[in-house]
Amino acid sequence: MLQVRLLGGLQAQARGRLLRRPAHPQGEALLAWLALHPGEHGRGAIAALLWPGVPPANARASLRSAAWALRRTLGPDERLVLDGRDTIGLLCSTDVQEFERLVAAGEPAAALALCRGELLAGFDEHEWVLAARVDHAARVAAVRRQLTAR
Repeated sequence: MLQVRLLGGLQAQARGRLLRRPAHPQGEALLAWLALHPGEHGRGAIAALLWPGVPPANARASLRSAAWALRRTLGPDERLVLDGRDTIGLLCSTDVQEFERLVAAGEPAAALALCRGELLAGFDEHEWVLAARVDHAARVAAVRRQLTAR
């Protein structure tokens, strides 16, 4: 199973081996977005999000290049990338998912221990990251309040 760390920066690991970053800069952004948003998503929507203001055909071509770079980085286990004609997704577990699981299980201290830094540190040029970072920071603050109230 692919494991992706999103808190404190982007890092992916498969079969106990740390993976190099995708050669294509947007391959890295695609990895981050897909890991943060589990499931399959429409290619058009992701292309528009990662390449705002670019004509749709060009954005989709860039998405194909980014997906190719991501598949090369992940290696021969093609099952990790859910890649259909009109959809794309990623099979992985993340520290953000584990954070939420621990909070739901009533283990706020263990959840907070996963927070090694801000969400996707170093991805400041992407508006979708900034919005997700604000949401996650609010969630972390709520868990801290919950923990101190005990």
